[in-house]
Amino acid sequence: MFFAFIAFALLSLTATAQTKSPVAAVNAFYKYDRSHSQIFNRRNIDARKQWFSTELYSLFQYELKREAEYLKKNPTDKPYFGDGLPFQPYDETCKAGGKNLHKTLVVKPSSQEGDRATVTATFAFPKPCQDADNTTYTIGLIKSKGVWVIDDVNYGEDRTLKQDLKRKEY
Repeated sequence: MFFAFIAFALLSLTATAQTKSPVAAVNAFYKYDRSHSQIFNRRNIDARKQWFSTELYSLFQYELKREAEYLKKNPTDKPYFGDGLPFQPYDETCKAGGKNLHKTLVVKPSSQEGDRATVTATFAFPKPCQDADNTTYTIGLIKSKGVWVIDDVNYGEDRTLKQDLKRKEY
């Protein structure tokens, strides 16, 4: 009973954070995403469903079907999202002070107009690393039923998550 109460309280805090601002929604998403499995599968997509727009979630469901069909015909090939969920760059580390350091995340507001907003998510090594290999994603959000949810991710170079999920060829 106690653990159920704690779980409910944590979910309530996450939902409250999502309604406050697009930045809070993205921070809550990445707090979860960066601490859980990155394998591209139904379980991991469903675990993140609360942060996705209806359209984005539907596109993920369609991609899972496409992947299953592709792997039946090509069982030894790597699937399109074989490197994992597409919300952060590869987990690289740098060595500084005898420790392996991971990239940190900074989320900043970009624009907001009505029920649409964008934020930037920048992944960068901390200062001791001396490595300026930063990656910035622009995340599009929409307000759905009073909650900010992720609708698309722009990886730069005119490439977005929705474009990847809507591609014609597998």
